[in-house]
Amino acid sequence: MRTAEEKLRNPHPGSKIAEARDFGIDLTMIVENLRLTPQQRLEKLQSAMLSMDKVKKAAAESQKTQ
Repeated sequence: MRTAEEKLRNPHPGSKIAEARDFGIDLTMIVENLRLTPQQRLEKLQSAMLSMDKVKKAAAESQKTQ
């Protein structure tokens, strides 16, 4: 039986996974996230959210000065 990673890296032709890949979904990102623990995924998400907050604040400050 193939692992989830194997299925994502080498999907069977005609499968839903192959269809998603052909549509343009980056399956390597899914593989990378599956390698992380739930805690690591949460930390990654929190870091991204903090970065987005910084970008939003900088954009708001930029709008004030224009």
